[in-house]
Amino acid sequence: MQCFKRCVLGFLTIAVVTVVLAAVAAYHVAAWLSEGDPPRRADAIVVLGNDLTRVLQGADLYHAGWAPRVLLSTPARSQRAVTLAHEGLPVLWFEEAGRTLLLRREVPDAAIATFGTGLRTTVEEARAIHALFPKGTPVLLVVTSPYHVRRARIIFRDVLPHARVLVVASRYEPFPDRWWTDLDAAPQVMLECTKLAFYMVGGRR
Repeated sequence: MQCFKRCVLGFLTIAVVTVVLAAVAAYHVAAWLSEGDPPRRADAIVVLGNDLTRVLQGADLYHAGWAPRVLLSTPARSQRAVTLAHEGLPVLWFEEAGRTLLLRREVPDAAIATFGTGLRTTVEEARAIHALFPKGTPVLLVVTSPYHVRRARIIFRDVLPHARVLVVASRYEPFPDRWWTDLDAAPQVMLECTKLAFYMVGGRR
């Protein structure tokens, strides 16, 4: 009986400690995921798809003089969007709408370009950028959503070890510290943690 009590007490202690550690980790994960790099003079601003608000951050960085051009990802078209386009409905393709936003923000057309085609993952985006900067030591300002900053940095630095990669979080996409209370942020954080863990154990898709 005494052994049973000790086992139960030990189990409860472990459970409480686990819950406390999980709560602490959950509280700090937003800041951990979104910790960006201070911008510096770069060769290009790289805007990852698919969130168009990231393009606004790219325009801000351009006008701040951090880089002479903005590169927009060319994400894969979903079959649903292609079907709607065939029906004559206007579809906001990321790279086309992104160019429009940049022009409205007075970024010159000559300073705007796209990279890749049919890109589905951050790894594919990094590889497409590698094809543009295969040599030398380019400096790249990568723009993405706050919750995606850490994983994007890890992937781009893995794929482009010869480059100086700085990742900047878009200020146009709110990311509350109490993310678990936000219906938009909560699923994004859970999914991002899963994707990061998958990548770290060898997943490359």
